[in-house]
Amino acid sequence: MNISTSIINKRQFTKVTNECGLEVTFCDEGAAIFEIKLNEESLTRNVKNLLDYSNSDLYYGKTVGRTANRIKGNKFSLNGEIYELAANEGNNVLHGGRHGLSYRKFDVKTNCDSNKVEVIYSTLVKDLEDGYPGNLNLEIKYIVFLFNNEIDIIFSAKSDKDTVLSLTNHTYFTLGEKTCKNLTLFINSDRYLNPNGNDLIPLGIEKVTDVFDFRNPKLIGKDIESESLKAPKLNGYDHYFYFINKDINIKNASLSNSKYVMDIYTDFEGMQIYTSGFSCSAVLAPECDKIFDSIAAEPSDSHLKLHLLKKDHLYSRTIKYIFSNR
Repeated sequence: MNISTSIINKRQFTKVTNECGLEVTFCDEGAAIFEIKLNEESLTRNVKNLLDYSNSDLYYGKTVGRTANRIKGNKFSLNGEIYELAANEGNNVLHGGRHGLSYRKFDVKTNCDSNKVEVIYSTLVKDLEDGYPGNLNLEIKYIVFLFNNEIDIIFSAKSDKDTVLSLTNHTYFTLGEKTCKNLTLFINSDRYLNPNGNDLIPLGIEKVTDVFDFRNPKLIGKDIESESLKAPKLNGYDHYFYFINKDINIKNASLSNSKYVMDIYTDFEGMQIYTSGFSCSAVLAPECDKIFDSIAAEPSDSHLKLHLLKKDHLYSRTIKYIFSNR
């Protein structure tokens, strides 16, 4: 196992390479996965110029929160108090607000043994930052294994007040393709959240049919340009899917092409998928199509409601990405 660190544009990058051709680069800004390579081929998408990394509103590879996905309006009530959040998408809140976790520098340390490397990011988010109650101690632990191509993400947090919390990782996957239309997607889901096309706030839960049914693996490009996936703020998929079984031991999603398979195991209750339906102002790498260049596969808890984290209770969620060659 090889570990190296570098400082570029005031950001600390940690690169971990295992014995099976997997190379993962992490970044302290946003406690992020900056790039995943297998057999020296990039399987993810990110900005080419680091000057765009902080300015991008697409959250490339970053941890997002305190609340992943969208909150309608910029206020919520908890224990009889009204908390006003920093709206960043019209009057609504996306991925935590104007100064969410994805823009934050985390402290970092590494642990290593004969089987794995842990890259551990931590931070204290102070009471009422972006409007959320509670001093939140947060840890994001990445585990890269020496002899198998697996990346684990373990989210842990505690707050000194009742608060709301819902995290995810926002890596964009390509498996080496220039467009996500060439990827085959499987999701073990029979229900999804139907978003309002004008603001993408969910209208309610619906059963998957046709365009939204990935229970049998399906090429993303098959339906991505369907009329049902077009609206003022929707072009392609930007939908949340509930897993039939919420179980870390069950493969609930996968991406594949002719060269690679990525299986997803998690104890989150579902997954948001976003297929990059709008052109990004930043130059992306590797070279790609301007629209539908990649897919963000974001295991997370449903954003139909806010998720309460009680004072001094432990928040804990896990994502496992397992890569294999065809």
